[in-house]
Amino acid sequence: MKAFFRLSLLILISLSACRKSNTYFEGTTNLRFSTDTLVFDTVFTTVGSITKRVKIYNDLDEDLQIDEIKLAGTANSPYRLNIDGLEGNVAKDVVLRSKDSLHIFVEVTIDPNDSNQPHIHTDSITFITNGKQQDVDLVAWGQDAHFYYGNSFLVYDNQDPSLPDDTIYFHSITQPTDWTNDKPHVIYGNLFVHLGGELNIPAGSQIYLHHNANIIVLEGSSLKIRGEISNPVLVTSDRLDEYYKDIPGQWGRIWLAGGSSNNIIENATIKNGNIGLYVDTVANSYEPNLTLKNTIISNHSMYGIRAYSSKIKASNCQINDNGIHDLYLFAGGDYRFSHCTFANYSAGHSYPSVRMSNYYEDTNGNEQVRPMVRANFENCIVYGNIESEVGIESSFNAPFNFKFKNCLMKLKESDYNLSNTSYFENNIFNESPEFIQTMSAYEYNYELDSLSAAQNRGALSTAYQFRKDFYGNSRFSDEGPDIGAYERIE
Repeated sequence: MKAFFRLSLLILISLSACRKSNTYFEGTTNLRFSTDTLVFDTVFTTVGSITKRVKIYNDLDEDLQIDEIKLAGTANSPYRLNIDGLEGNVAKDVVLRSKDSLHIFVEVTIDPNDSNQPHIHTDSITFITNGKQQDVDLVAWGQDAHFYYGNSFLVYDNQDPSLPDDTIYFHSITQPTDWTNDKPHVIYGNLFVHLGGELNIPAGSQIYLHHNANIIVLEGSSLKIRGEISNPVLVTSDRLDEYYKDIPGQWGRIWLAGGSSNNIIENATIKNGNIGLYVDTVANSYEPNLTLKNTIISNHSMYGIRAYSSKIKASNCQINDNGIHDLYLFAGGDYRFSHCTFANYSAGHSYPSVRMSNYYEDTNGNEQVRPMVRANFENCIVYGNIESEVGIESSFNAPFNFKFKNCLMKLKESDYNLSNTSYFENNIFNESPEFIQTMSAYEYNYELDSLSAAQNRGALSTAYQFRKDFYGNSRFSDEGPDIGAYERIE
């Protein structure tokens, strides 16, 4: 009997030694999520609460072990998690079987801040799998707002039959639409203004765009942003926490597409996107695509304004500290900039603030010319921290008509024939504009200091047409009008 027992024990030990332990995929992979952003848009009462769900998928043919799932925020975060049926904001060594999924339920409770201003709470759920981190953003608004999600979609056939068709979701405006300024407007994805549509945004409105969100104004439609000097319109990112206040590239662009017309933007601040304004081909030869007044376009990762064969009339504008160019007049067009300040002192600034061309190269490398009918700069400042803040690329195969008159410019004088009054007339070169430039949260003040060379040097003929500056101050209260968007008031 004892011999039998010893034999049985040896067999059990042997079988245990041969049993295969659980193994999991060890390479680099991506979890797939049902959404990349979980948005809570109805949390407005004293103890408001709503629960939403995100699903996590393992598309591999092998099992995965997620090292850690946790709420990224601190203990004061308003969010609470239920991870695959277990309450708690942290879970470790979570097994996700091949071709399977798990659920995370998210609840949020926000107390109102007794303010009419947006009250946003952001956090994220982080996932670490074999050392790689992914996240799902959490966004909750503690104040009521107008939200714009995809209410329409288009399906594009994919040329590769092995890939699914592409579906683009967007919010559609197809008729004259007047927004109100009673609460913020928050845009997720693309907002399209279609044929026959007109979007009117009044003074005091606050427009917040989520990551990669765009406002796109299509043929036969228009955008009218009508702020007031004392009550401007703000267009910026929906990330309102202090860390994101001055980070460029947080949203896409305002795109005035070919065929849009009678677009007006006045008394607005547009900041922190990829491109502030992308203005496409001319709508007609008589009226500008865009009339731009008393507007700041600042801190975009690429361009402040990128205009392609367009027609723009701009006055009293500050366009500053954009990643590539403050203004790029690409492939011709018709432009007039009066009393504008183009300034770039950002740390990574290495391209001219203002760049112009009358041609482009197509995909085959062939030159395609577009006439520059007019590119006039009157009483403007073009300055920054590189050697020359103007770049001109001209083809002899098309007209290129430009002129700087009574401007203060930083320019490499040997690159241009400055004696040719068809292009340069009564300008000041390479004398510091002496901006006040008091740095506050990475924002420069481009008003003029007392020693500025731009004082009293503006052309009267232009100043008479734009008698008041960015703030509504008279340009004729002292010895003469100042160059740029701001009149110095002693």
